[in-house]
Amino acid sequence: MKHLSKITTLLFLSLVIFSCKDNDFDNKFDKLPDERVRATLKDYKEALTDAPYGWQMSYSMGANVEYMSYQIVYFSEDNTVKFHSPDLKTPITSEYKLMAEGDIELVFNTFNENLTIFSYPNPKAPNGYGGDIEFNFRSINDAKNEIILEGKDYKGKLILKKAKEEYKDFAKIQEFINYLAQERTARYMNVAITAGLEDASEQSPVSIGLDLSSIARVGDYAFNYKGQFSQGRKMLYFTHTEMGLSTPIKINGHEIQFFTYNTAKKRYEIAGSDLQGYIYCTDLPVYYVPGVVDEFKDNYALWMKASFGKPSQKYKAMRQAIPKIKGMVIVTDYNQRIPLFDKYGNPVLDDSYNHDYELGDKLGDGLLFSFEEVDQFYFYFIPLEIEKLKEDRVRFKRKEGYICVPKKGEKAEPIIESIKGNPKFDDLVSYICNQEGWYIKRTIESGQIDWDFISQANPKEDYFYTRLK
Repeated sequence: MKHLSKITTLLFLSLVIFSCKDNDFDNKFDKLPDERVRATLKDYKEALTDAPYGWQMSYSMGANVEYMSYQIVYFSEDNTVKFHSPDLKTPITSEYKLMAEGDIELVFNTFNENLTIFSYPNPKAPNGYGGDIEFNFRSINDAKNEIILEGKDYKGKLILKKAKEEYKDFAKIQEFINYLAQERTARYMNVAITAGLEDASEQSPVSIGLDLSSIARVGDYAFNYKGQFSQGRKMLYFTHTEMGLSTPIKINGHEIQFFTYNTAKKRYEIAGSDLQGYIYCTDLPVYYVPGVVDEFKDNYALWMKASFGKPSQKYKAMRQAIPKIKGMVIVTDYNQRIPLFDKYGNPVLDDSYNHDYELGDKLGDGLLFSFEEVDQFYFYFIPLEIEKLKEDRVRFKRKEGYICVPKKGEKAEPIIESIKGNPKFDDLVSYICNQEGWYIKRTIESGQIDWDFISQANPKEDYFYTRLK
């Protein structure tokens, strides 16, 4: 009996504490515990069903899964709930119930293709995708037009906002997608934080990179703040009233997740946060990726694969003037590669069926102009000094000297004469060694590592791509 008494006392206290929260409904101290639970369940159900235009429901899954679903839901008195989704042609109806089990819970207790599908096992995910079907109420605002719930098992967040008009037509969402496309006026998209963060102001905002793609439905963020670099990927989604991320970007104890469109200023602005700011674009990123230049200087050979603007114009002019040159390779801490042949003079192949080689003399940093389409055994080399401007910005400076390695049987002198002092060749090298320098961006696509060199003088038009060789 003592144990039963303790349990009853704890249950009573928990219900009293729960009902005393500022954002809960009226206290019911004049009722017995069971009566209070029933009254609270009744109030919660009335709140859910008192929504003529339904609820805008955004569901961010827990279990470290970056996924957000958006739909319009209608809760009915008969414990059915109807889902309208942009991903389904017709609405679907499921069942729900409210229950008290420690906390007041909203339970979706029949399978549906919009919500509970993430929690049910399937051939691709035997344990489901980390979705919940039971949600604990965490807050209801005073106006009873916003309800926040948390998944019982995986801690996903379910936000209900009472719709102010009928939102069954999801075509309206395209307007907000179009607004985002109109804002992309330059290569890099960012958020300028103007208030709420230390050292942030309208005159001197704190900026973070936030590359938003409505096609890929992702938001890649990156920023440097107080000596720390942070980056990651969120899912991007749109509702009838805002644009949002699957989970918040966290910066110094603050969060950024939602954006609303300011039609007067024609820009997206931070919403639902103690921070203020807006989205804007720049030709170069506002952040610096630590270690990029240091890695680049650690024994790399990067073969130019594509070029645009001035790099393309000057490179093509050089190739036309010197047909002997087949490709340009930026090398760092480089050793000459000496090709291997068997006793019959056939190339020795490595495990990847490429022509194998051994390392020769140290050449260091420089530009290697290869006389081959594929390999770089025979070349004209000029040394460079590489100056690190920032963590991902460099400047090249041409040094004296050159090295020419022709194919067996070829004479070096005619090749040197065609290259040394050639105005088109010197013009290309001088351009690469420009004073403003280059922003370096490393990307990985389909297992291939690419290094992009983007002009700081004219980033919108002048850049070239290289691939690890």
